[in-house]
Amino acid sequence: MTIGQKRVAVYVRVSTLHQTTENQLMELTDVCKWNDWLIADVYNETVSGTKSVDDRGELKRLMGDAASGLFSMVVVWSVDRVGRSMKHLVSVMTYLDDVGCDIYSYKQSIRTDTHIGTMFFQLMGVMASMENNIRKERQMIGIKRAKKEGVVFGRKCVVDNEMELKIVELRHKGKSIRQIAKNVGISVGKTHQVIKRC
Repeated sequence: MTIGQKRVAVYVRVSTLHQTTENQLMELTDVCKWNDWLIADVYNETVSGTKSVDDRGELKRLMGDAASGLFSMVVVWSVDRVGRSMKHLVSVMTYLDDVGCDIYSYKQSIRTDTHIGTMFFQLMGVMASMENNIRKERQMIGIKRAKKEGVVFGRKCVVDNEMELKIVELRHKGKSIRQIAKNVGISVGKTHQVIKRC
């Protein structure tokens, strides 16, 4: 190691046993040689990118070593090797930033120790927040629509004998399934099940 030589971690990941990290590792090793970076350690795992840090042993080890100052930059093939969801990716990158560790993504040619890289990182944070808000909004719209259709949320509804008799009675009086469901306070689907059964 020469004085002032940057110490880096190389992180490679594939999702299934049918894939290999060899190509990623070969390319990233060359990148480190070209830049005169010293590889402090290689973190190599086969696990889905949707898993949390706790379920990704090598990523968890990398984050611990980053906090210990073992290296100052993590070198990855692509940002999606770190996390598949924007929220997860931003979470890992924020942690690394907090402990003073940068990320270099070979495929996107992004380094978070540059102005452009910092801007990209901030933009990803905005996108993750927007993605989260859109998801919440869609959930609320879905819940609202389901409630309009008579879906009851919460504990599972138990229909007792008295309720069954009331449902049958209202049906014989010509009430619609929707009207009956509203009257007895259960979902349209549950009302339909009771009528079918009786």
